[in-house]
Amino acid sequence: MDANPPTVRQRMQEAAKAADGWRVPSNPIPPDTSEADVKWISERRVLQSIKCFEQPLAMRGNLTLPRSYVYFTRVTPADTFRPFAERAKNDPNWHYYELDASHSAHVTAPEALARLLQTIVSQPT
Repeated sequence: MDANPPTVRQRMQEAAKAADGWRVPSNPIPPDTSEADVKWISERRVLQSIKCFEQPLAMRGNLTLPRSYVYFTRVTPADTFRPFAERAKNDPNWHYYELDASHSAHVTAPEALARLLQTIVSQPT
C-alpha cells in the first residue's frame, strides 16, 4: 500500500471493512478495454485479500538474476507505477521497457505484450 497515496490506502481499508473485513474489490477496468473483454473480465473478477497490499516484501541478499521493468503508458491519473518505472529506468541493473497499454495489457494488448516478453527473455544475461 505504500505505493498509493494516503487517500487510496484509506479507501481500500474502508472497502475491506465494508465487505468482509479482509478483501477489497478490484480496481475499475481500464478504459482501453473492449466491450467483449469487459464482459469476459467482469465474469471472472473476485475480491482480493487486502493483505496483498499491506504485507511488506523484504528482499534480502544480492539479486543476481536479470531484471526487467515494463511500464504501461496508458496510466490512471494517480500514475501509481511511475516512481517504480523511473527508478528502474535510471538503474543500470535493470532493463527498462514501455508498452502503449493499460495495466491490464494481458487483456488489452496481448500480442504486443507477448512480443515484448519474448524480447525480454531473448536478451543476453
